[in-house]
Amino acid sequence: LCSQFCANINEDNSGCDFKEEELVGLPADFIGSLDRDSDGKFHVGLRAPHLLPVSQYATRQETRKALLEAKAKQCQQINGPILERVLSLRQECAELLGYKNHAEYMLAPKMAARPGSVRDFHRGILEACGGVRAGDLDALGKIKSQLYETPEKMVNPWDTAYLSRLHKEDLGVDENVIRQYFPMEHVISTVLDIYEELLCLSFRKLDNFIAWHPSVEAYAVVERSSDGVESTRGHFFLDLYPREGKYAHQCVYPLRPSYVRACGEQVTPACAIIGNLTKGVDGKPSLMRMREVETFFHEFGHVMHCVCSQVDYVPFAWAWSAVPWPGGVQQDFLEVPSMMLENFVYQPTLLKRLSKHHSTAEELPDDIIQKIVQARHVLSGYHYSRMIFLGEYDIIVHSGPAPYSYEGQEGLSAQQLYAIMCKHLTGVACIEGTFPAASWFHLCMGYDAGYFGYLWSEVFAADLFAKFVVEDGDGVKEGRINEELGKRYRDTILTPCASEDGYTMLRNFLDREPSAAAFREARGMA
Repeated sequence: LCSQFCANINEDNSGCDFKEEELVGLPADFIGSLDRDSDGKFHVGLRAPHLLPVSQYATRQETRKALLEAKAKQCQQINGPILERVLSLRQECAELLGYKNHAEYMLAPKMAARPGSVRDFHRGILEACGGVRAGDLDALGKIKSQLYETPEKMVNPWDTAYLSRLHKEDLGVDENVIRQYFPMEHVISTVLDIYEELLCLSFRKLDNFIAWHPSVEAYAVVERSSDGVESTRGHFFLDLYPREGKYAHQCVYPLRPSYVRACGEQVTPACAIIGNLTKGVDGKPSLMRMREVETFFHEFGHVMHCVCSQVDYVPFAWAWSAVPWPGGVQQDFLEVPSMMLENFVYQPTLLKRLSKHHSTAEELPDDIIQKIVQARHVLSGYHYSRMIFLGEYDIIVHSGPAPYSYEGQEGLSAQQLYAIMCKHLTGVACIEGTFPAASWFHLCMGYDAGYFGYLWSEVFAADLFAKFVVEDGDGVKEGRINEELGKRYRDTILTPCASEDGYTMLRNFLDREPSAAAFREARGMA
């Protein structure tokens, strides 16, 4: 059932057809990349390379609403019943195994250990960001009121990305300007260079290899010992562009685990980035959005976690729930290493290295870099309230059979629960009649009762990254590449993989108990 749920999303090619005037506000190169039918209408799909630009730049509210509503209803008719059946079967299986519910069963081996710990964690972050969220929605509401010359300040789902972009532009962050400095080939090459330096490794592109698609690239990861002897740590593949039937999200998929054969030989791991980055058209370079740069840096962190793992047994090797073998780190630790590493994207020195204007070869100007850094956590209150909403929804639907109850409301279906929780926790209502969970991969690809792990991991990742932050003579703090610290990170966080539990690895690197202080300080939370 879960495989069918995910396949239905991957194979769905639905979207919306728009006249050119309905796409006002969108960049010309984006419109030029769209398929056009015999009536002259442009087809906009529901995957990120189409969905994000339209939700951020389409001037007409009707256009944004039509596409966001289509996305919120994606696979609803076919996947809604499948999800309900999956939830019912999970509850039944948990009870047969002696657990009260599926959430208790799934959390038992994780860092959080029990549903109550997750809900306490969510409550603490929500209380810290609650006032920030209210301020965020008020700021977006004022922009909407001024933009449309109306006293109406209610923010709708199709408004959030558009108004957020305008808010950041008011702060000097113009995504259309910034992406001119991020041609894909330069970004990918530089990301690989940065990881080589940080983790004391070398990546060598391979020419003779077998892959599943002509666009895939392959690399060997090499380590040089103190006496000059080279050894291969593993391999990775880059499969970066969308195509029909391909997984529609972003992920890293392990292809071969690390383990020691009976003869004593260490088997090196291999993995692949499965991406859906925007591709260049008509000979023009692919220009990455800041979010895409951050996403690639993050996903490559998973690659390094996989390739750097060196363990004796397959269950301790890097893996996650989408693969057909058991193993991998505790799921609520899985995102910690890559989330720590993605913080480097927002450090001025490295941001300058990552940038190179596609026509002038100039780096990002210092003033734009500072604005990007300062705006990183703008609207974080709304952002984290949405993460908490999804995490809480995931826990509740896996904490007992339907019908569900929430905040005094009884007899709720999974769809009704989603709508009520969304409005209550984020302050923004769902589009009426939609059930976005029907196209939410995580519920059926192994993150059941585990979505909270993203925010949980972000808190610990901030604590780890703080070790790389240095303060100059003027009191300015910045994360810097430190090869000695990077190798320590590789040896204590990446290499052990699942041979040690998450808390042990955190303590080994930090030399103290982990804390949420760095996370809260960076985001202006109480």
